[in-house]
Amino acid sequence: MNNKMKLAMILLAAASIGLAVNSDIRNVSNEAKGDISQIDVTNIHSLKIQSDAAIVTVIGDKQINQAECELSKGNSHGMDTNVTKSIQDGTLQIILKNKLKIINTGPLPSLTIRLPYKEFKSLEIDNKLGNISVESELSVQHLNVSSSAGDVTVTDVIGMESSNISTSVGNVEFALPDQSAHLYVNLSTKLGKIDNQVPLEKATNTTTVVSKELHGYVGEAQSESATLNISTLTGEILFKN
Repeated sequence: MNNKMKLAMILLAAASIGLAVNSDIRNVSNEAKGDISQIDVTNIHSLKIQSDAAIVTVIGDKQINQAECELSKGNSHGMDTNVTKSIQDGTLQIILKNKLKIINTGPLPSLTIRLPYKEFKSLEIDNKLGNISVESELSVQHLNVSSSAGDVTVTDVIGMESSNISTSVGNVEFALPDQSAHLYVNLSTKLGKIDNQVPLEKATNTTTVVSKELHGYVGEAQSESATLNISTLTGEILFKN
């Protein structure tokens, strides 16, 4: 199967899911405030968040001592949403599952997780449908964020060793923290454009008919630099300070 056929299948699948699950994945303005549960993360070193369909937001907050998990189910009656939380071997796993009762025309549920400031080994977010936002004041060694269909926004957060940000159908916006370490950057889109607003050392561009790639270093080029990989199959990438 060639790349054009793969892309067509992804677009068709995303469109089908969007019609079946939600008419507008960005419409969350009518959500009622959900219940908030607290989680002690004193002995937690890693987090793994998995979601079928939701607006997922992770926020670092230096003013709290425990993690807070809030689920807002929106005003739709066409979907049952359930969130489970478990801790195993120092990893907190949060899983959101959806079950359709009828065709859903309301907004997607919203899952918001606030984390206290501490050192985390890894933060992994996997959302099949819906936007993902990761914001401010998080310290993490490895950051992995992926969506099958939805936009991804990462602001003032970066993996100190590695960051991998991807979406199959959607845009990616990445804003560097004010004081970031030396960083090797790899940006790629199969169908879209790359808007780079950050000076890069040893920058190289590769462009075909539709796909684009940009590689380079933030700061001085060093072999031990942390890595940042951002990719989308169809969508735009904005990389900025």
